[in-house]
Parts: sequence; structure tokens; C-alpha cells
Amino acid sequence: MIRHDADFVLRVHAALAATPIVNRLGTTGAVILERVAKGGGATRWYYCPDNSQLGAVEERLSPGSTVSFYFDGRIRSALYSPEVKSNIERIIIDESEAVIGRLRDDGLQIQVEIVSNLDEIDDFGSTINPTSRVFYGAFPATDNDGVGAVTVVLPARAES
Repeated sequence: MIRHDADFVLRVHAALAATPIVNRLGTTGAVILERVAKGGGATRWYYCPDNSQLGAVEERLSPGSTVSFYFDGRIRSALYSPEVKSNIERIIIDESEAVIGRLRDDGLQIQVEIVSNLDEIDDFGSTINPTSRVFYGAFPATDNDGVGAVTVVLPARAES
């Protein structure tokens, strides 16, 4: 897990608090996509079911990252089933790839894979318990309508 100094975490908290995120988490959970600054396309994904987990997410975010909170179900959460597999197949047909992931043991970070064919879906499905909760959808844009999605660019570093 990434550790940041307390000043940076406070600045992240202030940046998120200045948006509708806290209010939205009061009524619905969010899937969070962190696009890591200067990370060469690296991403990290989190699940935040409510405000009680927001502090834990804030502690893991990196300086300068673009962070999108998705409240509208564009990344769905469901128990893995033949219907979910079929939904993922449709996403691949429509979008050429899909995001699929499982919640890690910490209950916060989502281990995500990008799949683009049926074999990759089968490989993913063979590694999980049939009743495991998965997250899936098309790779989302950095939308920011304040309701379905909120995107924030985090401070790059501590101010001097």
C-alpha cells in the first residue's frame, strides 16, 4: 500500500470535499478509477460503498492523479454468473474490450483486467468462486456531471 505524508492526505481530502463526492457517497456507493499521473497509462481501481471508506481511499491516491468516482452503475457490481458473463461478452462486442475485476481482500481495491475475447473471460471466470462479486463494464471516460460521475485532479505535491 502507498503511504503519503499527512499533509498530502489532508490536501486530497480538501480537494474531494470541494466536490459533490461526499454527498453522493451518502446515498450510493462508487467505483473509483485513479489514472496515475506520469504512470504511463497505469490505473488503480477502488470500491467505496459509502463515506466510511472514503478516508481509506484518500490515503491510497497518488499526487497529480486524475480520479473519477462513478456513481451511476456504468461499472456494475454483481455476483458472477452466466448472465454476467453474457453481459461482458456484449460489452466486448460493442466496445472491443471490457473491464472486469474482483474486490481484493482489503475490501477496497479492485483487481481489474481488461478483456477483449471470450477466452480471457473464461480464464477470469475459472479463477474465481462462482458466487464471487465482480465489477464489470466498458472502460469509462473521465466524466464530471456532479451526479453520475465526479472527476478530480489531485494536487501534484505538497506546497512549499
